[in-house]
Amino acid sequence: MFKTPILLLVYNRSQYLKKLLNILQKIKAQNIYVSFDGPKKDNKDIFKCKKVIEKIDKINWKCNLKKNYLNKNYGCKVGVSKGLEWFFSKVNYGIIIEDDCIPSIDFFTFCEWSLKKYKNDKRVGGITGNNFLKNKINFKESFYFSKYAHCWGWATWKRTWKNYDKNIKFWNGFKSSTNWKYLFQNDNERKYWEKIFNNVSNNTLDSWAYPWMLCIWKNKQLVVTPKTNLVSNIGFSQDATHTVSTFNNFYYKVSRLKKPYIFKQDIEVDKKADEYVYYNHYRGQNYLWPNRIFYLIKYFIIDPISFYKKLSKIF
Repeated sequence: MFKTPILLLVYNRSQYLKKLLNILQKIKAQNIYVSFDGPKKDNKDIFKCKKVIEKIDKINWKCNLKKNYLNKNYGCKVGVSKGLEWFFSKVNYGIIIEDDCIPSIDFFTFCEWSLKKYKNDKRVGGITGNNFLKNKINFKESFYFSKYAHCWGWATWKRTWKNYDKNIKFWNGFKSSTNWKYLFQNDNERKYWEKIFNNVSNNTLDSWAYPWMLCIWKNKQLVVTPKTNLVSNIGFSQDATHTVSTFNNFYYKVSRLKKPYIFKQDIEVDKKADEYVYYNHYRGQNYLWPNRIFYLIKYFIIDPISFYKKLSKIF
């Protein structure tokens, strides 16, 4: 029986949701909150969203189930933000999972332990179930601290969420600050993230997750990150909002993380791990000139369908 509150962020992918609900049934999740971004104004999407609601209505194990169904489609940034605002108006801490993220049972145990361990430590902004190191960096400890707030299965507290600003109104001032420059180990990384957050600020990039991470950075907080990956993202498809292609190979094998957890008393960022994640997961160097042109040519050759889909979103 698992009592920590869990928020499910769902939309129109019932085939993924079924797998996630099977995991929640296995752990006997007792407190489930569902936030559903409403359908777009077309019959196909309305039908797909209806299938999702049917799956939620079929939850049949004994649990406290609360629903937040939005009456229209707000999109990634606004829809998810509304769901999170609703969730943290009800609870003081919790686990958040999107419908295409399939966590291991160890993920829930790890989040539950970390939420209690760092409940009152404001240096810690959240917990992620993701590890993107692919065993290239090994740890004696069970987890490390990162500046990156990966969100394919994560957890946090109301105390952190209250600092969230989906519109990052503070961005123009923050990017000129010394604190911003000290976040990065080189100019390449800094320029990449400035490009990302400029796009978010200008509303050319529809994301709730990037603003979430920027708010973590602004408040000088770190994220508890397991030494093994605990969540699989199965949402890479032509129907996805952002992850439309397998070109970038964002597959990360899920492994066990057993208790008792081993950890350092010091809370400080692991710069070596974060550097690896920047170059091998975010691959920011591919989004800056002149590397950008070679990346796009390779992308077009390997996966032309998703390449054209991305272009259609821009133009």
